[in-house]
Amino acid sequence: MTRRSAVGAVAGAFTAAWAQSRLRIEKVDHHKVVVPMKKGTAVSLDYPNLDRRLAEFDRYPKFILEIHASNGMTGIGETARQVPEESVRANAAHLRGRGLGDIDLGRESLGLPDPRTADAFEMAIYDLMGKTLGVPVCDLLGGRKQDKVAVSYWTGQRTIPDLLMVGRRAVELGFKNLKFKGRFGDPIVDQLDAVAKECPGLSFIIDFNSSYPDPGSFLPVAHRMQGYNVTIEDPVPKRLDWFHQLRDRLTIPFALTPSGPQQMFEAIRTGAVDVFNLGGDMRTFARMCHTAELGGIPAWHGSGAELGVRDMSFVHAAAATRACTIPSDTICFLRESDLLAQPFRVKDGFVDVPRSPGLGVDLDRDALKRFTVA
Repeated sequence: MTRRSAVGAVAGAFTAAWAQSRLRIEKVDHHKVVVPMKKGTAVSLDYPNLDRRLAEFDRYPKFILEIHASNGMTGIGETARQVPEESVRANAAHLRGRGLGDIDLGRESLGLPDPRTADAFEMAIYDLMGKTLGVPVCDLLGGRKQDKVAVSYWTGQRTIPDLLMVGRRAVELGFKNLKFKGRFGDPIVDQLDAVAKECPGLSFIIDFNSSYPDPGSFLPVAHRMQGYNVTIEDPVPKRLDWFHQLRDRLTIPFALTPSGPQQMFEAIRTGAVDVFNLGGDMRTFARMCHTAELGGIPAWHGSGAELGVRDMSFVHAAAATRACTIPSDTICFLRESDLLAQPFRVKDGFVDVPRSPGLGVDLDRDALKRFTVA
């Protein structure tokens, strides 16, 4: 039996076992939480060109989900921030009383009535599935391809003294990569030069969030960044012809956060980018990474500065791929709590992929209570 057919047989066995399961969802609980970033980790508040969104994103609530099944097991999930509570309630009501084998795993939405929080329910369902079958979630996503997943340190817009402090902290903690934010008009070359000299062992990803209006405005800046160990993410609006113009004139690697599968396919076909920043639910992420692998383009898993449950789902999704080798910004360790009973641990720039069933993490009940809001 070939490796591909063996993986297919295992995945088929999991699917068959799940479809025949008589387990039912008895209850769905959700907890509304607000967990601030640790003081001083996100931005320099005195930054002259500060994007206020980078200073305020941690004020928005998230929801922690618990799906309780008739076998006494519970699966946990975590929404993105700023999703409406009515979406959580609608999907919870839809699932309550249903058989687990009736959930449509072939659809991104899982057949739920509101897709805005379907990814969080996917986490909880796959956690429950893994616990029921006795396997980690990455095995349910196509099999473990990596035993540990690379992660980056992160910060937002920073003054040079603060950026140097962050860089030193990243090195002290064993990180190999630092991702930080840049915006049109920032003294980004001076910042990069200073932190690269202070921390010569670090590589860098600078995310501009498409803040430069066109290639002509970014090229003078980019020319001065050549020679540094840096990857540039989304410097201009996501027009592939503009990414081509930049790559034709520069040696710096460029990363794209594709608007969807079609743009990703076109970027691979035309050779528009060097790296992908990918996201989506776990199944979609794994599929897109398989596409990136076929195109010979590495990827990382993007995030919205999540908490521990969501970040661990990212780790499992990344572990089920060969393309996700660039350090991912899974940075729940920068929050005041990741809400996990066993804190999210990064060693030498990597997170070990759990081998225990499900996501391999449990909730810290005291922390959950502390950060729950009305």
